[in-house]
Order: sequence, then structure tokens, then C-alpha cells
Amino acid sequence: MTKDNKVGKVIYAVRSVSLNKVKIGESNAHSLFYRIRSHQTGSADELELVGVHFGTFDTDKDIHPLLKSSHSHLEWFNETEEVNDFLQAHFLILLKPLSLLTDISWSMGETISPETIAIGEYVKGNLKNSDYADWSEKFDMLQYIKNAIANSRN
Repeated sequence: MTKDNKVGKVIYAVRSVSLNKVKIGESNAHSLFYRIRSHQTGSADELELVGVHFGTFDTDKDIHPLLKSSHSHLEWFNETEEVNDFLQAHFLILLKPLSLLTDISWSMGETISPETIAIGEYVKGNLKNSDYADWSEKFDMLQYIKNAIANSRN
């Protein structure tokens, strides 16, 4: 992992709902939602964030050659078994994909949901891919907010 990755670079997977394509790109963690929302602005199809990766690969360019048999164009890949298996193995896959039209605002701070909190916890190193389903089942939004308020006062 490079020094840049330690400060919050994440790799994301965005799916085109109707076209069966997946874009694998990268962003700084603090501007992730702004970055992926800009993709929606330029797309005729609804896009959804399906997962994020932090840690093993330093850049999306490290991943692209691994999926070359599914490559479509630029940073887009056909949604194949190869791509889905890779994402399952290396990404935090959201239990509920987030629609870039309805679920995500331009700012990560304005988009609060269990999924966006999970992304934040994952990037901070507090949540592992293998623990996400269990974490999600037990997650209590009200308790999380109470803890955040209490921690901000300390």
C-alpha cells in the first residue's frame, strides 16, 4: 500500500443498471460521492455504487489488467462472472447498491445511510469485508448517532 492510499484513496465499482457494465475507478475518500455523482450526470442510464476497495490495490489501474477478458471500454467492464467474482473477493460489496440518482448526494457528509457509514468504517479500517453482513445486521443508526455525538463532545 502506498502512502497516498493510507490517506484515503478508494477504488469504487459503479454498475450501469440497464447496460450490464461495471466501471472500476478511483477517488479520494473525502470526494468519493462527488466523483461518482459526476458519472451519473454524464450517463443516460441509472448508475449504482455496488462496492468499494481499500488497501490491497493502490490504484484502479492495477485492477484493470486482471479483468482484461471482460473489458468493454476505458474503465468499463462487461458485468461477467469474472468481474463479479473479483468484486466479491476484493471489494466491500454493499448489501443494497446505492442509486446515484436517488441515494447519493454530492457530498459524503450529506448522504447518511448504513451503507455510507459502512464505507466510512471500512476506509478507516474499522470494518472488514468478511464482517460486513454481520455488522449490517446488527447496525443501529440511532446508537451510532448517539455515539458520534458523545465522541464529538470529548
